[in-house]
Amino acid sequence: MAKKLKILHYIAVYAPAWQFGGPVLSVSQLCEGLVALGHQVEVFTSTAGLNDHPECPINQPIIRNGVKVTYFQQQAGLGINCPDMEQAVIARAKEFDIIHITGVWQRTSAAACKAAKSQGVPYVISPRGALGPYSWGQKTIKKILYYLWQERFNVTNASAIHYTSKQELEECRWLKLSGMPFIVPNGLDTEFWQPNPEAAKAWRKSQNFSEDDFILLNVGRLHHKKGLDLLPQALAPLRHLNWRMVFVGGDDDGTKAKLQQKFESANLSDKVVFLERCEPKDLPAIYSAANLFLLPSRHENFGNVVVEALACGCPVVISDKVGLHDEVTDGGVGWVFPRVPAQWSQAIEDVIQFPAKTKELKPKSRVWIDDFFTSDKTSLTTINFYTQTIKNHYA
Repeated sequence: MAKKLKILHYIAVYAPAWQFGGPVLSVSQLCEGLVALGHQVEVFTSTAGLNDHPECPINQPIIRNGVKVTYFQQQAGLGINCPDMEQAVIARAKEFDIIHITGVWQRTSAAACKAAKSQGVPYVISPRGALGPYSWGQKTIKKILYYLWQERFNVTNASAIHYTSKQELEECRWLKLSGMPFIVPNGLDTEFWQPNPEAAKAWRKSQNFSEDDFILLNVGRLHHKKGLDLLPQALAPLRHLNWRMVFVGGDDDGTKAKLQQKFESANLSDKVVFLERCEPKDLPAIYSAANLFLLPSRHENFGNVVVEALACGCPVVISDKVGLHDEVTDGGVGWVFPRVPAQWSQAIEDVIQFPAKTKELKPKSRVWIDDFFTSDKTSLTTINFYTQTIKNHYA
């Protein structure tokens, strides 16, 4: 029988701080999947984003969905400043078989990397796209200086680097990191993420959408990185068709106001709806109600929302900058285009006018999800890589 591992997941933000985006959900689902396989998992994280969650006590462990989680008090300062979290990993690093650190450019990460290195514990880093070209293009000088000062130590001393897609691995090859590279996609609970026709009807009714309205959907934070400014241009030529564009997500950087202005300039305001970010439990109904999911991102290391949409029976159109674009193309479960508005216009028009195209994809998409993205499969693959990482470390 394979050894049951004692694993520390070290991440600056964790469930239920959903407003911080995809890694919060994907890491929490991974941790829960590892526990389901019988491994002992602890999470060290901060209280960032949890002011409205009294069920998450400060500086004391709780069991959340089977995972032992400690939320350490965030302090004032630049970024996520959490000294207690850093002290905890320094004090306890030696207790674990392996430490998995999610995120780079995080001030909290350095303590975990140094503690693991100095105490001889193998550690894995998940960059989650933050070492990709889009990230390097933001505040480039600061990033170069910080990389030379701190981040280079963190990533070059890692025993392994976890990538979520082939694209992410290829984007990082130029760094020539010595840690063992491995690709494991983000998994999801397929019992939760599945079509729900009755909930879909109820959601459409709540939004005053008819059964005939063709719903175009985007879920996630509104941010420049998501490339949503392409959509007003792509949809303007389709004004005469019966569609509604729905955005579900909080505004990160003023993108919402810019989008509203662009849709207004294109005389499309009456066809666009902005909804606030919602809890994951509400999303299957929304995905199920939509006819087509749109993700024209400038960069995504993976694209959680793509697999969520497909799992719920909603076909996707994504840009060739989304980490999963190769996988979507190879699986034949969606459409991939460069960020050229005219190509998106044509694709969306074709799907609206010939809805049979999406009906053909739905059963195929679900099989694809079950083959590659279930939590049990991705968790088992991760354990296999952990085991190999540990073996290599002590060889």
